[in-house]
Parts: sequence; structure tokens; C-alpha cells
Amino acid sequence: METEPFILDVVTLKRVVFSEPIESVVAAGTVGYFGILAGHTPFVSSLQVGITKITKPGGEKLSLFTSSGFLMTDGKKVILLAEAAERPEEIDAVRAQRAKERAEKRLTERPSDIDIDRARVALLRAITRLKLTRG
Repeated sequence: METEPFILDVVTLKRVVFSEPIESVVAAGTVGYFGILAGHTPFVSSLQVGITKITKPGGEKLSLFTSSGFLMTDGKKVILLAEAAERPEEIDAVRAQRAKERAEKRLTERPSDIDIDRARVALLRAITRLKLTRG
């Protein structure tokens, strides 16, 4: 069954990452992944670091790295406001690997001045970026 396309806007403070008609979106909410189709009940959710999966009209698929933020829909349009959002081709895999190694080192060594939660989130961001670049 084909659904009616609706608009998805993926926005950060610095830019609009994506703004096109889509058939569905799956995002990483703070209590787990969830999906939205056209006509969804009005809904707002906080987001965590994850891979946002988009299906465009015609079945083309796209994945984006997204970090903490919010998603809201009125059933006709979805707005995803994220701290960071990147297409796979925008991710610097070498930089992400270095960030992963730094976060792992901080978590292993646990110096007294380290913010453990911040290091865990940095590790999660790096791992998620790497996962997206590797397909």
C-alpha cells in the first residue's frame, strides 16, 4: 500500500540538512526508535544519537546521522531539530575514528576531571558516525 508523501525538514542551528517529500521516517527517540508515516497522530519526541532512516517516494532510502534534539509532526509535515545532522558522505571517518579512540581512552583511564556521561555520549556519536559510513 503506497502512502501519500509528506515533508520532512531536518534542521540544525547552522543549516537545513534535508527538506523533501518522503514516505516514512524512522528516528532514535530517547526511549527507542519510532517510525512516522503520513497522517500520523500529532506527536513530539526528544531524540538521542542515532541513525535516522528516510524512505523517499519511489522507495529510495537515505540514512542520516542525527544527535540529540526533538522531532515533531502534525501528520502532514515532520520537523526534526537536531544538535547535529550529517549525510554519510559528509562524515569524516578518520576524524570519527580518532574521536572514538579518545572517548574510549577517557572511559578506560577515568581521570578525576573527566565527565563520564559526556565521554559516553562522545563515544556513542563516534560509533554511530562510523557505522553509517561503513553501511
